[in-house]
This record gives sequence, structure tokens and C-alpha cells, in this order.
Amino acid sequence: MPDPEIDPLDPLETAPWRPAREVFRRLDYEPLASAALDDFQLRGRLWELIYALAGRRIYLHHTDHLTDCRLYAWLADEWLDEEMADIPPELEWNHDVDASDFDNGLDPVIWLRFFATESERKEFAADHNLKSVPAHEDPACDRDRWLPSPPGIPEAAEDDDSFPFDDEPDDESDPLGLERADAEIRAEKERQQELAREASQTPGAWERPIDRLQRAGVSFLPPDELTDETIPAKLWELLHNLACQSFYVQNSNHISDRELYAALWTRGLRDEALLPGRSRTGGWFHDCIGSGSDEHSQLWLRFHATDQERAEHARRWPDDPMPPREKPPFNRDWRLPKGPF
Repeated sequence: MPDPEIDPLDPLETAPWRPAREVFRRLDYEPLASAALDDFQLRGRLWELIYALAGRRIYLHHTDHLTDCRLYAWLADEWLDEEMADIPPELEWNHDVDASDFDNGLDPVIWLRFFATESERKEFAADHNLKSVPAHEDPACDRDRWLPSPPGIPEAAEDDDSFPFDDEPDDESDPLGLERADAEIRAEKERQQELAREASQTPGAWERPIDRLQRAGVSFLPPDELTDETIPAKLWELLHNLACQSFYVQNSNHISDRELYAALWTRGLRDEALLPGRSRTGGWFHDCIGSGSDEHSQLWLRFHATDQERAEHARRWPDDPMPPREKPPFNRDWRLPKGPF
């Protein structure tokens, strides 16, 4: 039986609810159980799962208190069995998953220990008539600032819901909301200034991605030294580290994990590029079929172009051979790290 039609204005009520694992199985993706991974594969497989979640507009928050092993085990072995609204990504409806709720419901202890600022801790204590709050602890990881976020939303905006335990009270001293409006205007101005500073600091020199990664202490093995079992994990670890430099891969579904890793190893990492670093305003896009050659044009038409794009290509270049459209042998592009557009 086909799914019911989803109302784009109220998708939570009209979309079918399914276990998240089933949603991803329909996309031919299912992460390995945590018990099947060793330390060598863990980090890459974790980032593969995180980007798969983002590919379905599911975004994580407040994860730094969890080790890679604990976060992966929670997501792959537990969270994926919870039901979610199966809303098509094209409706642009985001799901937020706050890992500070893990094992605590809405208990704020994790947030107070690892994520709250000193002013937020004092405010929380005053609002709840507490003499003290849990002592601050440094999180186990530095992961949250590298997590994917919804396209077009500045990273600074992610802090807006950092105190999620109470509904915002009405401000009787500002019944018209003028002070709040002024604060929002100031915040937007500061955001634009920050974006301008970020753009002005973007390096203008061309450099090889491998040199940038090596300066950051990141190293990778040659593809010939990786087994078929381990190369997917190392591919996703590489894709993540490149995304941290705003280097994004596109149109890869026609090649295997090993072929993609080898292509990045031999060319993508060694061809000069303009790398802005972690940026919300730009990036370098590495198209696996972007050379303009006849071979790449045929691959694009065969595996990647839409029916509309194929028809337009045939209209503009009627003498070009038109290959039959084929389903790509791999299903990776929907969950690749995405740029800020």
C-alpha cells in the first residue's frame, strides 16, 4: 500500500512514522553494529553514520560528552530503533537529536556539567532555587563544532536553543517585544560581521589538500594498504577531514569506495585547490565527473543526469551520443558531506 500524501505544512501529523532503521534501509544503508567494529574503523564509520543522518536532515547536538565508541553504540544500536516521521528531505523539515538527553530524558544534569556557560549555570540555579549545580567538566571529545548543520543556517544560530528546559517566559517589562527585536537586530548584525571576517580571512593561495591535512596532523594510508573491510571506514574518515576544510566531493555513485579513495589519494589530495577551512560561506567542490571530457560527459548522462537534464543535453548537442540511463552501482552521494548551499 502506498504511503499517504504528506501535507508539507503539517508533515509531523501526516507523514508515516517508522523506526529510523527502516527509513535508512529503504535507502540501502544500514550501519554495522557497534560490536562489529574495531578501533581502526570506528571513527570513520561514526562519521559515515553522522553524514547519513544529515542526508535525511537529522542533525545531532551536544555530543561532546560521549566518546566515539559510546556515541556510535547509542546511534547504531539504540536510537535507530526509535520511530521518526519519515518526511521527504525535499520538504526541508529538519529533525534535531540532542545527545544530552541520552539516558536522562529532560534531566539537565548533562547539559549543566558539560555544555552550559557559567552565566547559564547561575541563571539555572536562580530560576530553580538551587544552592549549587553540578561542577563543570570538560567533555571527552571536541566533535560538536564539526557536526553537519542545516544548509543556510549560520553556526552561531545553533546556540539559540542551548537552554531548552523551560518555555521562554513573557517579559512584562517589554510587552511589545521591542527590546527583543533590538537584540535580534544586533545579533544579526554581529552574525553578518562575523561572516564578513570569515570571508576576509579565507586564504587566497592555492594549496594541495594533503598539505593542509598534514599540517593539521591528519594522515592516511595508501589504498593498497587497506583491506576491502577497512577501506569504507577510512574513506569516510577522509571525506570528513576534507569537509572540515570545506572540500566536498560530488557525483561519486558510479565508482566503488576503493575507487573513490584511490581517486582522492592520487589526484584529489594532490591537485591544488582553494580551501577556506571550516566555512559557512563557500567551499571547494571536487566533482568526480567534472573534467569536461567526453568520458565524464557520458558517465554523467548515464548515471547522474536527470531526465530533464538528459533532454536538455540532447537538445543543445544533438550529435552527442546519448547512452541509456542506468541505475548507479553505488548509493553514496545522498549522504556525502554537503557544502553550505
